[in-house]
Amino acid sequence: MGAAPASGAVPSIGDVLVELAAAPAGEPGGEAAWIKIAPAGTVRTRDGRTFSFDPAALAARFVADGVDVAVDVDHAAARAFLGGQAPAVGWIKALEGRPDGLYGRVDWLDEGKAILAARSRRYLSPTFPHDDLGNATWIHSVSLVATPALPNMPALAGASPTTPLATEPAMKTVLAALGLVATATEAEALAALTALQGRVVDLSAYVRKDVHEATLAQLTAATATLDGIRQANRKTEIEAVLEGALTAKKILPAQREAYAALCATEEGLAQVKALIAASPAMLGASGLDRQPTPGAAAGALTAQQLAICEAMGLDPEAYRKSLAAA
Repeated sequence: MGAAPASGAVPSIGDVLVELAAAPAGEPGGEAAWIKIAPAGTVRTRDGRTFSFDPAALAARFVADGVDVAVDVDHAAARAFLGGQAPAVGWIKALEGRPDGLYGRVDWLDEGKAILAARSRRYLSPTFPHDDLGNATWIHSVSLVATPALPNMPALAGASPTTPLATEPAMKTVLAALGLVATATEAEALAALTALQGRVVDLSAYVRKDVHEATLAQLTAATATLDGIRQANRKTEIEAVLEGALTAKKILPAQREAYAALCATEEGLAQVKALIAASPAMLGASGLDRQPTPGAAAGALTAQQLAICEAMGLDPEAYRKSLAAA
């Protein structure tokens, strides 16, 4: 059973499809059959919605309208405004209010008879508009459905797997946000959305230009300061790594600049750290590091330094000059 639009209008997105109990349609046949469309009084669906039905008032509205009510499949007529097809499989020729509910006399078409014979959809579910209190006002259409909505009812109907009742309040909220009245049509809502999409936002209406520029300048200065701190910290880290390697005799002074160049990137620094950690000391301490070679002139290489030159294939004089310059 479902909520439909106001009289004379097709259902819109804001209308609520309400699926409630209806009696089994009975055995298919050539004669029109009376079936239960809705119970009388207040009812509660299995998904928690509550609606009220006045069978006599609904039957009177049917007579006043003078229009047969279509029977479709799975509320196709209520969704036809989206562009789908909604062929009728039967027509309700009369409505009658009874103590236990609203009944309709259905004239089944061949397609409706086939569906009933196949038992693929055995229950009826009306689509109707209602007021804010949930009182049904008229029957828009009735559908053959497969899933019952109300428990413990001799008459069963289709129940939506979702809770479409929340659609109407949500749609009203959307319309209000768009600056439209609650009764705005789908076309009016789409037009408002299209207008919003094409609008260019002027930021000057929200932030003064001088404040914006001052904030950008502060951000630029802060970024430069942060970069300077990072570079200084990086240089300090590189110096510590190389000095530690020299002290541990894992690199030679002549190799320092080459290792420093390798540390130009974060990846290079990580590789240098790993290489130094895995490298053994080139020479053990001999106690002669600070002792000059006997008979050597001031500034001459020590015995250990000469041994390093010989082991590394370095020119002693070039090595001595590099030490003096360090």
